[in-house]
Amino acid sequence: MKTTLRSRPAAVLAACALGLAGCGHGGGGTGGALEVRKVLGEAGNSPGQFVFPRALDADASSLWVIDKTARIQRLDPQTGKAWVCWQTPAHELGKPTGVTVGPGPRGRPALYVPDTHYQRVLVYSAPADVHEEPRELYRFGAFGRGPGQFIYPTDVAVLPAPDGKGPGRLYVSEYGGNDRVSVFGPDHEFLFSFGRPAEGAEVSLPPELRGDNADPPAEGPSFNRPQAIALDAARKRMVITDACDHRLGVFDLDGRLIRWIGSAEQVGSEPGRFNYPYGLALMDDGTVLVSEVGNHRVQRIDPETGAPLGVYGSVGRGPGEFFTPWAVAVRGGEAWVLDSGNNRLESFDSPVARRFAASGVGSGGGGP
Repeated sequence: MKTTLRSRPAAVLAACALGLAGCGHGGGGTGGALEVRKVLGEAGNSPGQFVFPRALDADASSLWVIDKTARIQRLDPQTGKAWVCWQTPAHELGKPTGVTVGPGPRGRPALYVPDTHYQRVLVYSAPADVHEEPRELYRFGAFGRGPGQFIYPTDVAVLPAPDGKGPGRLYVSEYGGNDRVSVFGPDHEFLFSFGRPAEGAEVSLPPELRGDNADPPAEGPSFNRPQAIALDAARKRMVITDACDHRLGVFDLDGRLIRWIGSAEQVGSEPGRFNYPYGLALMDDGTVLVSEVGNHRVQRIDPETGAPLGVYGSVGRGPGEFFTPWAVAVRGGEAWVLDSGNNRLESFDSPVARRFAASGVGSGGGGP
């Protein structure tokens, strides 16, 4: 019998006591019965509780979660206790939608946060001591359509340097008018970008850019909200969720399209089809787990062939059920699903484990 845990921390951090907010999607999906290993969290403002969490990643010791109060929490994956909790510097305009643990400056682990509604990326230390307060290392980005600028960044993926002592490249996805992926060097210098808005893609420019006469990007494959990136350094490819066109894109590391998996015309709940795929997690065999906001489930997909290899969970409020799961992560032999509409985390046996290096940074790279 699997153990089910539910965290109800008593302590309250004043800095994390914020107003409630929420959102959701309709629709439904099909998936098999899911045996749950753990259920962590519940609705609330206390540490270890969530207000519609939307970003998740894992390292060797921790789960990292960001919710719609702009709280970043570092959690004990055994108990759900929040070791550390803090807020992004500003959050009145909106909250981050992604988080990634990866190699940082001088080879030390870092936390990369696309500060979605502030058109920038925040980079924090990710100390080995789980009780140590992370500190901001640097930030980069600004409003705009030009090289190195952002409109609503959603995720950051980190390609380790060849010597493993820091980032080699940073990949940042955006929506809302750019709908592209921008690539930066180890010192966050702009290298190149690929992608353009799909025909009919919603353009939601911030006030500062309305009336801007600059043309949107026009090179490369079209995207309609690229939401998450998973880098597979070993196989020299990446997978991107093209959320509003209901498909996955497989690319080489220079942004050249290898194949699409799914399409807007094939949106559905059958295995291998998608309904708002948002989250990605890379496993050691190169397959990915995909969380679908519209189908309320997780699928395992082979990027090499596009074949569906498993469907997990279904819509609902009980154990093994999900409601608008925004993100998924793999830590060792556990797959973790950010069950956003239910304000919790659920884990189940991962079909393939994910190993972590001694530094605590994932062996494969990639984001939530």
